[in-house]
Amino acid sequence: MSSNHKPTARQRIAMPTIMRNAYISMFSALLVSLCGTSLIMADAANGDFMGYKLGSNYQGAAEHVKAARTNGTLIVQAANPVKPDDITDVFLIVTEATKTIGQISGSTWFDSEAKARSFAIRYVNLLHTKYADWQFGREQMGSDLRIVEVNLDKRPYNIRFYLDEEKHDDKMMWRFSMTLSWLPKSKEALAWNNMVNTQHIAIADAERKQMLKDADVRGL
Repeated sequence: MSSNHKPTARQRIAMPTIMRNAYISMFSALLVSLCGTSLIMADAANGDFMGYKLGSNYQGAAEHVKAARTNGTLIVQAANPVKPDDITDVFLIVTEATKTIGQISGSTWFDSEAKARSFAIRYVNLLHTKYADWQFGREQMGSDLRIVEVNLDKRPYNIRFYLDEEKHDDKMMWRFSMTLSWLPKSKEALAWNNMVNTQHIAIADAERKQMLKDADVRGL
């Protein structure tokens, strides 16, 4: 390899000490181990990921809602995801009223950045191989100038791979996430965002009217 060879995005997101042949071997083993599972059988090109589908309405119970965001969406912990065993959690971003899914995300936590990066490269390689006709790139760097995000894009969909460090289980940990959503500015993304805004305004207006109806406003 010549001295002016530039590493690819997939190489840069990996641990610097991992040789390419080593992580390709790990990827091949993972591909074999996952054959027949939902990750292989599902098709992100149809909006399917982790047992859910973009644009469909989540049918789970209300207790699955973990947080309400200020932009009018809800974070839902998926009740029955179909996923690889080493993906710990699956979360959905949905609209308030109809629970229409706009984002599907699987994640796993690690106690070190090195472990998170080693794990991430396996899934980056796996899905880049499965979706070979998707455009790969759109890298983002962290404050230390190391790659923390890469993307696979094919209209109208986007698969985002991301590393971040946050507090988890009362200590700082590294999280690897892979998320299927619509490409920003695609007509599907714009339609879903319009649905978010419409439902958020309608719910807020209904709550305001109910509050005034229930309140004692004599003399006010």
